[in-house]
Amino acid sequence: MLRVVKNISLNSFMLGYLPAVREKDLIIFSGAVKKVDMNRELKGEDDKLMRISSMTGDKECCAVLHADFIAGNGCFNSALAADKGVIAGVSDEINSATRDKGGALRCFELSCGRVGIILGEDLFYPELWARMALCAPSLVICFSPSYRAGLYSALAQLCDCGVCAVSPERCGVYSDGGALIKSSFEDFAFLPLPQSRRRARVLTRKVRTSIERP
Repeated sequence: MLRVVKNISLNSFMLGYLPAVREKDLIIFSGAVKKVDMNRELKGEDDKLMRISSMTGDKECCAVLHADFIAGNGCFNSALAADKGVIAGVSDEINSATRDKGGALRCFELSCGRVGIILGEDLFYPELWARMALCAPSLVICFSPSYRAGLYSALAQLCDCGVCAVSPERCGVYSDGGALIKSSFEDFAFLPLPQSRRRARVLTRKVRTSIERP
């Protein structure tokens, strides 16, 4: 089951919604944490990432956290993946117009499936779709400032996988054929977790891919 959490603080989720989480769920946080300062996290002065990883370990589930990540002197639009108590890694928006440009478009091998992440303006770059398709994900999560139904449907068909779209006003899940399975305008949404055949479609041999395992 996909559980999409929007505009609910991490504290509020832990206090009010955590009991609803089940084993093998994938929890997607967007707006729960505004900024993650990696410098403070590494020094032990902040514990947002530790709380996320601990939660996934306690609940035997997976989580993806979307936020602004402060690293060094840069600010990046990024998403962190955690799986059963282990932080799998961070994926960045590569073509950001409002923040520093990241350098890591990633697909993670999680216990709930192979999960790719596309952020912000990267949704408008077909060559990044090609990179993602080569990783043969079972699900791609798109974090966008506005809901782009046609693009999500096309991405699902091209990558032959499910797509979970998350925007401030709406979220939805698309099948590998591009059909909308379910959508919601709620801040805490229960959505199906699609699993595709995970068959790679080779679009070009000139793209670099990255599959991260925890």
